Amino acid sequence: MSTHESLEHQEHAEHAATHGNKRAALLIAVLAAALAICEQQGKHAEIAVQEQAILTADAWAQYQAKSIRAAVAQDIERLASTLDRPTDADLIATRTGVLKQLQSDQVHYDTDAKDGKEAIAARARAFDAARQDALERDHTYDNAAAALELGIVLATASVITASKLLIRFAFVLGGIGIVLGVLGVLAPSLGAL
Repeated sequence: MSTHESLEHQEHAEHAATHGNKRAALLIAVLAAALAICEQQGKHAEIAVQEQAILTADAWAQYQAKSIRAAVAQDIERLASTLDRPTDADLIATRTGVLKQLQSDQVHYDTDAKDGKEAIAARARAFDAARQDALERDHTYDNAAAALELGIVLATASVITASKLLIRFAFVLGGIGIVLGVLGVLAPSLGAL
């Protein structure tokens, strides 16, 4: 091989290395941007998990309080109905009114459309479902961030070692991370492994 050919091969090798470094740098930049987005969305999902967990706990505490109030009203109503009936008309009317109110309270605590146990339980289940969805989003974004971070590491290593295999693995892991990030928005249950 002549000196001229040797210099030409060297120039091509340097050009390829420079061109490969630019690709790796661009890949690193894209993966870093995707990582920032995934980590931010993961933080939002984490906050939503905490908010929904609090709302769920509050709703179930309210449900429990309504259950206790309904049981107390039922117990008082049973107790009051076993006492001797008064002979005075005013006392009879008062006793009847109190018994009816206690029965009404029991029904209200159990079935009121806005504030009864059934409505509260439905709200608690909805809050819990939203918490579960946010938890799946958080896990999906965590998985996406891990894949993107590994992609960045491999792309950086490919620059140092001039390894085409590492840049390919970086590209694959980056692609997986981006797909997981998109799943975090569209179908978090699929990405929450």
